[in-house]
Amino acid sequence: MSIRALLACVLGAGLVFAAPLSAVAQPARVEAVASVARTVESSTTADGRAVSLQIWTAPDERGVIVFSHGFGGAPEAYDRLLSEWAAHGFSVIAPLHLDSQKHPQHTRDGAAAFFARLGDVSAARALAASAHSGKPLIVAGHSFGSLLSFIQAGAVTPAGPQGDPAVKGVIAFSSPGNIPGLVADQTYAPLTSPLLMITGDKDLVPRYADDWRDHRTAFDASPAGDKTLLVFQNGDHQLVAAEAAFGPIVAATELFLDAYALGDAEAKARLAAFAAPGVTVERR
Repeated sequence: MSIRALLACVLGAGLVFAAPLSAVAQPARVEAVASVARTVESSTTADGRAVSLQIWTAPDERGVIVFSHGFGGAPEAYDRLLSEWAAHGFSVIAPLHLDSQKHPQHTRDGAAAFFARLGDVSAARALAASAHSGKPLIVAGHSFGSLLSFIQAGAVTPAGPQGDPAVKGVIAFSSPGNIPGLVADQTYAPLTSPLLMITGDKDLVPRYADDWRDHRTAFDASPAGDKTLLVFQNGDHQLVAAEAAFGPIVAATELFLDAYALGDAEAKARLAAFAAPGVTVERR
């Protein structure tokens, strides 16, 4: 069976990995966050398909992040976090994927969505290389989007190698679990890039992650070295939008950005010592 046919079976039937994030009440933004501009640009994938890219531009840019949203979601649902990253000096480029309920050609076909996503993130990286030349690149994602981030950093699926040597590290929220036919025993063996994996002990996705520990597979199965796992007590699949987790998430992710995109030794040491109430930290 071809990979497309297999994914149509596995990811079909209207299944989603992450419901669109509900709106989160926004507290007063600090001046730096308020100054972040979000714009929309159009690009084209290698096969000629148009893709919409939302961009959070850092006022004082030090690096760039390609971010992939959860299945069925949209980039703007993560505005609060992405604005924080931009205020910290990292512009964010986030494609609107074909599976998004906000996409004009929205599809629930998992196979079509997966292959379209590969083209989307490639287009986003091309923009990062051209419009943000010389800036270090981090990839990040939530749920199904985290799998795309793993792939860009070297993880291999039946679609073949898609890694980009420019990637300096991966920030992954609530991975999609061990998808049959897509995630195999050796998928994460080539994932040598630094990794910050964030999940919770209530992070369940029926049929795909019936045990929250499924989300830690990339952390456990990739080569040791510069890998950090944060597990939030009572954190569920929408942890990335949870008010109680927001402060620790921003703190940890910004230390990771400084440590591995900018080569900041002090930030790396602080990340190695990171701790927060209700958060279990593991390192490999």
